Amino acid sequence: MSISIRPFQPNDLQGVLRVLAQSMHADAIPESRFVRQVLLDANFKPDAAPVAVRGDDVIGFCLSIGRQVPLENAPSDAEKGYVTLIGVLPSEQRRGVGSQLLASAEAYLRNLNRKLVMVSSYAPGYFIPGVDVNAYPAGLSFFAKQGYKEIIRPVAMQTSLWHLRQPDWIGERACKLAGEGVSVSPFKPELTLPLLDFAREEFPGDWVRVVREVIGRIVSQGDSPSRLIAAIDQGKVVGFSHFENERFGPIGVAASQRGRGLGQVLLYQTLMAQRDAGFRVAWFLWSDDKTAARLYNGAGFREVRRFALLRKELA
Repeated sequence: MSISIRPFQPNDLQGVLRVLAQSMHADAIPESRFVRQVLLDANFKPDAAPVAVRGDDVIGFCLSIGRQVPLENAPSDAEKGYVTLIGVLPSEQRRGVGSQLLASAEAYLRNLNRKLVMVSSYAPGYFIPGVDVNAYPAGLSFFAKQGYKEIIRPVAMQTSLWHLRQPDWIGERACKLAGEGVSVSPFKPELTLPLLDFAREEFPGDWVRVVREVIGRIVSQGDSPSRLIAAIDQGKVVGFSHFENERFGPIGVAASQRGRGLGQVLLYQTLMAQRDAGFRVAWFLWSDDKTAARLYNGAGFREVRRFALLRKELA
């Protein structure tokens, strides 16, 4: 029976989830997350999500995004498109299905006048930051054959919280910062605007949304204020750190404040808050090796995954 490629339809949901579960074995994507992160995304378009079917069976899926609703406080990416998911049932692989799906996604992006395709740094809806080079080596080869080139290889890391202890030097550094007028404490409502201003000024991109949503959950849903740790210098936020369950981050320090140990103080306060909340590991998906060596290795973080961020120029 022949294979056809068509846009995503509502009744495809369970078939798509089955494809992703079997083809992306290292990345569990439950139905609730797919609905929230894909179908409810203002930039989702069925034509940008081609589905491969054989008869009535979904055998492959690809998700591409051409942003049309701008991301708050972020540089324009009007020339970029993104591919954030692609999978084919193992029994159907090596038959050209993936190539057809990717070609359909690229054609959609080309029709939007996108000049560049990225795999897969789309904010806020990416699942993993590229292709996992160890879990999906065939995927890396597949994209290479389709003309995609590597840009960077971000690292995902994890640390155990079972026996976490804050080093003495962290306490000493916090005391030194306090003597210089810098306090570090959990969120309180009067920090709402300073935190949003900090994210807007220091980290153009998706961090304003993250801060706004976290504050909303703390204020309206009773989440612990310790989920969001802020560093304040004379009423101005100069750094913050955040966690959501076991996931650590984001963490950021104002460019003018770096080199004072503020990042390490924020890191340990957040890890201690995660431990006190009952979590036994902390992990994050994306860092570069330089930041890992400077900040995370000393806190016991170890590499657990390595990704390849890819790009392709569209003719």
